[in-house]
Amino acid sequence: MLNDNGRSYAPTISNLTQQLPVPDDETSSVERPALPERITEKLSVGLTKIRLNPVYVQRQRRLEAWLQNLPVVGQQAEKGVEAVKAAVREFLQPTSFFEALGVRYVGPIDGHDMRELERALRNAEELSAEGPIVVHVVTQKGKGYSPAEDDDEKHLHDAPVFDPNVGPPKALPTGYTQAFAETILKEAEADPRIVALTAAMPGPTGLIPFQDRFPDRFFDVGIAEQHAVTGAAGMALGGLRPIVALYSTFLSRAWDQVVYDVALHRLPVIFCLDRAGITGDDGPSHHGVYDMALLAKVPGMRVLAPSSAQELQQMLHDALELVESGPVTIRYPKGAARQVSADDVGSGLGARRLTNGDGSVALLAVGKMVAAALKAAEALAEAGTPTTVWDVRSCAPLDQAMIDDAARHELVVTIEDGIADGGIGSSIAGHIAEVDPRTVVKVLGVPTKFIPHAKPDRILSQLGLDADGIVATVRTARP
Repeated sequence: MLNDNGRSYAPTISNLTQQLPVPDDETSSVERPALPERITEKLSVGLTKIRLNPVYVQRQRRLEAWLQNLPVVGQQAEKGVEAVKAAVREFLQPTSFFEALGVRYVGPIDGHDMRELERALRNAEELSAEGPIVVHVVTQKGKGYSPAEDDDEKHLHDAPVFDPNVGPPKALPTGYTQAFAETILKEAEADPRIVALTAAMPGPTGLIPFQDRFPDRFFDVGIAEQHAVTGAAGMALGGLRPIVALYSTFLSRAWDQVVYDVALHRLPVIFCLDRAGITGDDGPSHHGVYDMALLAKVPGMRVLAPSSAQELQQMLHDALELVESGPVTIRYPKGAARQVSADDVGSGLGARRLTNGDGSVALLAVGKMVAAALKAAEALAEAGTPTTVWDVRSCAPLDQAMIDDAARHELVVTIEDGIADGGIGSSIAGHIAEVDPRTVVKVLGVPTKFIPHAKPDRILSQLGLDADGIVATVRTARP
């Protein structure tokens, strides 16, 4: 059964959905269709009922057999009848690709009419003896529950624990997502070439304000990340400056397009990857732990990781200049963002040294991990080990000044919320070895395994990616 409620996460983008009105009650304020449309709809419903009737199917099969056995003209007669039937279906019902694949299609059926739905499913079960069948059911997501019906963005696709009598509070972008939402609006006001693309996630990526302010410069392609990236490539070739906002984990769907449609041609496309790193509550499929290891290997790709809301704002501004020589990725986590003053923000592709130790220990932290590194450095300093902390900022390319400074330390610990194997820490270790192979480097990151559901802080603690884990690594590894 195809449950067509017109939505994926956000509203579904498809011709079929746009052609089919969602069933509603008789008190709806929607304008009533004209008489020809109402007649066509009645005929379509009638045709669906006929095609679901097993008696009709049995008679159809007998007619086909009789036509086939007609002398001389049997084959042509059968093809003629099939052509007439196809023409009627094409006129009265939505174009269906199912039957082109050899799958019987019936519908659409009002999914809120329980009696009609049960009849359709019983008939479909009987007809399935002849092969696969798709029953197309049209429903309204959240119908009958006002908090869901009133949620224009997601219809309660996901929600925290809430009072079912009043529903959950309205979801609003926070932290890094909010910083992105504010900054892209500001930059778009100043540069009319900026357009925004997403794949069925305008709300979670913070693009709703952009969509409201610049509807002609916003493109939601539905659940089709490949199409979003290739579309961005075409727009870039046409002189625009596309910003593609996706969840980190879903960019992998468009890997070929990132590499061969964008990077190969050094096109000015900016990728803003929300939910990077450990996301926790969304489960194993949503951890954004592969983006850095993958994208840092793409020739010409610049990969930036902000450690604060202010860093993200600066990076997006800088990316619009950096992108003139090729694509840029900015990856940032879900949830609250660290807040810093205006003088605690870097620029361009440079790393930032946040504390200066005595040459014994250096912590090189990526993005969100900077907060944990600073806390660990404070604990180490209190224990008598002044520690240098670097905010890596640019994961690709790495800042050579940071590498040179790190190489003068006895021990370097890299911390990232991406996979450790082939990740940014491994790259840092290789560069440091070229400067001074005597420097000991320990790489902290996510192991190459699926991470189960849990709160992000708990997962990071279990992986040794919190302040306590960093301190423990330093004390164990210090020569």
